[in-house]
Amino acid sequence: MLFLAICLAGLAPGLATVWLVHSRGHSWALAIAAGVGVTACLPLLLLAAVLAWPPAAYAITAVAVLAALKAYDDGRVLIASAWATAAVAAYACAGWWTP
Repeated sequence: MLFLAICLAGLAPGLATVWLVHSRGHSWALAIAAGVGVTACLPLLLLAAVLAWPPAAYAITAVAVLAALKAYDDGRVLIASAWATAAVAAYACAGWWTP
């Protein structure tokens, strides 16, 4: 249930953008395109932040590893694999930084 809430929270800015753009008199197509752009921009912004500040990448890696271990322990293999992938991506981002 918490995972659903997190997913909806990630979609909220995109949905708000769709509503705002359409309420200002623009077409549904333009409103949906703007909403998709905002929704896709959030993970890319997180990736840029992780690349810019590696300690955040290490913190995200640690949290993702703990979440993956908990999910594997609960028998949720698909969700655990997603967390493990996030941990590998965050750790790779931290490793690409050169002082």
